[in-house]
Amino acid sequence: MNIKKYRQIRVFVGLFVGATVFAAVLQNSYLLATVGVLTGMLFLGIVRSKTKVVIDERETTIREKAAQLTYAIFAPTIGIGAFFLLLPYKDISPVFKNGEFVYLESLGMVFAYLTLFLIALYAISYHFLNRKYGGGGNEE
Repeated sequence: MNIKKYRQIRVFVGLFVGATVFAAVLQNSYLLATVGVLTGMLFLGIVRSKTKVVIDERETTIREKAAQLTYAIFAPTIGIGAFFLLLPYKDISPVFKNGEFVYLESLGMVFAYLTLFLIALYAISYHFLNRKYGGGGNEE
C-alpha cells in the first residue's frame, strides 16, 4: 500500500471516528466515544504497519527543526502563563477580593508543573540521546 492510499484511509477513519464520538457525546455515552477512538487508533496502526513509509534526510531534518521550534515556543509560553496566573491578584483587583476566579491559582499550579515536567523530560531525553549517539564529553 502506498502513502496516498494510506492518507485516504486515514481521512475516512478520522471522519468515522469523529461521527462516532459526536453521536456518543450527544447520547452521553462516553464509553462508546472511548471505544470508538481506541478502535480507530488500532485500525490506523494496523493499516500503517502495512504501508511502506519512506523518510528521507530532508524529512528527518524538518521534523527535528519543528520539534526544536515547538519546544522553544511552548515551554516559555506555558511558564510565563503559570507565572501570571500565580500572581496574587487580590490586592490589585476588586473582582478577585470577592472570591471569584479562585480556579486561576490552581490552573497556574498545573501550568507550572507542566512546565517543569516538560523541561525535565527534555533534559532526560537530551542526556539519553547525547550518550546514545556518541556525545557525553568523553572524546579525546
